[in-house]
Amino acid sequence: MRNKLYAVVLLLGAAATVSSCKDDDAGTPVRPYTVPTTYSFANANYTKSTQRVKMLLELDTYLKTANTGLTTVPLDQAKVNNMWANTNNPFADASLNTSGVNIKDFTTDATLYKLFADSVLIYNTGTPAVAGTGGFLPRNTGKIIVGPRGMEYGQTFLKGTFSGFLFKKAVDALTAAKAKSATDTAAAQLLWDEAFGYLAVPVNYDSSLAYANTDPNRPLHWGGYLRERGRGIQAGGIIFGAFLKGRAAIGGYDVNVRNAQADIILAKWEQLAAAAALEYVTAPTASSAVGNPATQFHALSEGFGFIKTFKYRPSNSKLSAANFAILEGIMNKDFYALVNQAGFTDLKQAQNIIKTTYGL
Repeated sequence: MRNKLYAVVLLLGAAATVSSCKDDDAGTPVRPYTVPTTYSFANANYTKSTQRVKMLLELDTYLKTANTGLTTVPLDQAKVNNMWANTNNPFADASLNTSGVNIKDFTTDATLYKLFADSVLIYNTGTPAVAGTGGFLPRNTGKIIVGPRGMEYGQTFLKGTFSGFLFKKAVDALTAAKAKSATDTAAAQLLWDEAFGYLAVPVNYDSSLAYANTDPNRPLHWGGYLRERGRGIQAGGIIFGAFLKGRAAIGGYDVNVRNAQADIILAKWEQLAAAAALEYVTAPTASSAVGNPATQFHALSEGFGFIKTFKYRPSNSKLSAANFAILEGIMNKDFYALVNQAGFTDLKQAQNIIKTTYGL
């Protein structure tokens, strides 16, 4: 663990002591509290959400073995089923096998996302993919596995579970934490910690760092995207700082600050998904990508998953129901048709909706 102070956290008010005489909840006075620079609260517990993140990482890594080289690498359906449900000790990390949690029961629209995972195996046949026929497309030094409509199922599974699993559970947990009374600190802290676990960053996260893939404390999944797609909107520092400030506020009975920080986290997290989605509906239209369906379909499949995030958005989201329906309709189209559309009309419409809605 790195022992340094992070400027972006300090800018957000970390290490500050807060006190007030006001009553924030049914006459409960706010108590003085200190916002730390790391998520090292004495009673913090996000073990279960962290375990689920690690399970998803192992399952994704296994599915990606199908992309190795151009020779078909067989995958085991029973292993995928076991990793999804955490049965029959499927994980290399033995602590996950005995954790008592799984991915399946905590994923909204679980049937859809499991189908995406299974489809990697269904179309991993060594057949070259063309419109109407699933199979593989060469990409870089390996390949991607796509369906008859060009969807790369490994990416729609992973980014879909980013959405229907990690983001959705964080939304649920923070929304429930906001509903707790000022004095119900234990329940609110537990919910807050659960949401922090789904972000998957180290307790001393530094948004200025490019963590190495070999770093055991590196951010995972959404945590990795804080830098990969979120630097332009300062997503890492803002979200991490709000997690620190809100968690400290719970101990101080400061429900106004707690709730404000929950709103900051959810709005910025949703904007992070939008920044990623914008990249992936824009990349296929670049001149360097035109004529390279593997590059285009890979990006569109990631975009599909990130746009799914908006289905699970909080109630105060900036995205209207009408615009979400348009985005979802576009991403549900045949990818061969999307990349061959004159002027990329649909993808440009998606770009405009995302830019306008989320200020990107």
